[in-house]
Amino acid sequence: MNQAIQKILLLIGAVFSMTLLSGCPSSDSSGNATVIYGVVSSGGGSTPQAISSATVTIYQVQSGTPSVVAQTSSDGAGNFSVKVPSNSSNTASNPITYYAVARKSPSIELMASLGTGPLTAVRINELTTVASAYAFAQLFRNDYSIGGSALPMSIAAGMAENLVSAQSGAASTVIQTSPNGYETNTWSALGTLANVLAGCTQGVANACTNLFAVTPSASGVTPTTTLQAIVNIALNPAANVSAIYNLGSVVTSYTPALTANQGPNSSAPLQKLDAWTMAVKVNNSGNSSCPFGGPANVAFDVNGYAWINNNVIQGTPNSTNCLIVLKPNGQPANGLANTPTSPITGGGILGSGFGVAIDTLGYVWSGSFGWGNNVPSSGAVAKLSSLGVPISPAAGYTSGLLRVQGTAVDQSNNIWMASYGNNAVVVYPNQTTNAVSYVDSNIEPFGMAISSDGYAWVTYTGSDTVSKLRYSNGGITKLFTVPLPSGSNPKGVAVDSLGNAWVAAGKTSTVYAINSTGTIVGTYTGQGINGPWGISLDAKGNVWVANFGVDLPSLRYSIVQLCGATSNCPTGIAMGTAITPSTGYTLPSAGSQVLLNSGQPLYGAGAPPSYLPLMRLTSVNADMAGNIWAANNWKPSGLNDLLLNPGGDGMVIFIGVAAPTKAPSLGPVQAP
Repeated sequence: MNQAIQKILLLIGAVFSMTLLSGCPSSDSSGNATVIYGVVSSGGGSTPQAISSATVTIYQVQSGTPSVVAQTSSDGAGNFSVKVPSNSSNTASNPITYYAVARKSPSIELMASLGTGPLTAVRINELTTVASAYAFAQLFRNDYSIGGSALPMSIAAGMAENLVSAQSGAASTVIQTSPNGYETNTWSALGTLANVLAGCTQGVANACTNLFAVTPSASGVTPTTTLQAIVNIALNPAANVSAIYNLGSVVTSYTPALTANQGPNSSAPLQKLDAWTMAVKVNNSGNSSCPFGGPANVAFDVNGYAWINNNVIQGTPNSTNCLIVLKPNGQPANGLANTPTSPITGGGILGSGFGVAIDTLGYVWSGSFGWGNNVPSSGAVAKLSSLGVPISPAAGYTSGLLRVQGTAVDQSNNIWMASYGNNAVVVYPNQTTNAVSYVDSNIEPFGMAISSDGYAWVTYTGSDTVSKLRYSNGGITKLFTVPLPSGSNPKGVAVDSLGNAWVAAGKTSTVYAINSTGTIVGTYTGQGINGPWGISLDAKGNVWVANFGVDLPSLRYSIVQLCGATSNCPTGIAMGTAITPSTGYTLPSAGSQVLLNSGQPLYGAGAPPSYLPLMRLTSVNADMAGNIWAANNWKPSGLNDLLLNPGGDGMVIFIGVAAPTKAPSLGPVQAP
């Protein structure tokens, strides 16, 4: 067959396949099955290459292991159709997640997430494979199938769709538009990784061999398929960054892709690639009356929704009176199916600070700190129902409180609060508001975390100390205080399953590990740690650090992962050693200035542009699918501190980098 005829046949096949994808029935005539119409292809652009005679397998996962529900083969144009039996157990509260894998030859293995519907039209290509590998990274098993409980699986499916539309096989609208687009490098990085896989898929000489050689698993096992290779990249994003980047120049049909100015050898510091992470930025609060302005901390509820404390009215130094709730995919909660509607107001919300927690009954507790012109005369904590309905009065609960920061719930449902403004640690016993206060010579309590035995660890920024307290018999007693070096200014604290407290000391760019008896067993600096503020643990017990930066603004901001005390780390990495690269995980720019959700530049009209989509961070928290949510609390430029409009913009979600973590958590984190 000559090349002209071959091109005509491919074009006809592409047109036919797009017709199938654009308007196909969702069920057969009996109503007992969903019909999926799809195409298996390689490469982007208007004329992707059809992959014929690929075996297409449809899997479903609701709890535990995947099961095959249908199988077929693609035809000469790459098209296929397959019936998936209906399943009455597929409900909103217990969803089934579907995915498709197309296999041809020993090396070619492509994947697409089909969501919980499942989707009735899909294009399986290298882009959908990259998106699926990252979104489900922490849910892949040793045989590279995926499995897990219903909610983490559905969260992962939502994140895959955030990256790439499985229906079109192209980058999603989320990735192509602000606050992503060219404001971050994610769209271009997706294209480069898809091109890396396409060299192997399209049979370029030595492409598969070269790909597999630079993408071993963490234990050193060489992959044998394209899917295995990209999963290994997602799980080890700092490994062989340059070697993988270089493979993207062999096939270049996916655009945009990283340019030399955006690669690992770039001399442009704001665009340089440090690791093959994928991040999605979100900044839609649900209503322009309450835009993102200094998000501070997040608590995930039992449905995976993110409850985010929001500090300031965007563009001003003054307190906001709203809290933001996002769906597990980062879109604003909209009230459908008995869920909250974002944003939330009332109940005493005012300049919410570092403290937000969810108790055993599903109530949300959000501490008010107050900023600028709205500093409260007395502190408050807001109590909200699981739907965001205020339970507390309009001024909040104020007993014993002044400018609340850290907030936590212990296993007996006691609410612990760091009352920064009056130097008190305050407990509301079992949700009552009969405040029990503890005050000693330590001042400015800030961070709060609960151990597995119900004790509370508290950081004091003003006295450079950390205390371990307990509540019993109606009173609070202190077990001990651990002094840190003068000027440490400790803020965030997290406790692991072994009883160690991990403390972020911002002023000295240090993370401390303190054992259950109060002995400092680790002092960690460097490794990308830069003015740490928030600190958290994932379900493997590894430590995540949010960098706020020290004094002068940093060139770029990042998150850092340290090996924890539980030995769940890559081979050869000791406790306290960074798993992330020396820069931490960053989010480079692709050249466009950062915009607010309103479309205005970050610093306002006429102000100098910003090219830092990841800003000064106050918290990092892992969700149930292993995504890390980083809070852009403060704008990058020090010129905005206090006097102008300090509140940063949005949340940055690093896809699939952490061990999936149960929500809500009481005490040390657990697997979902």
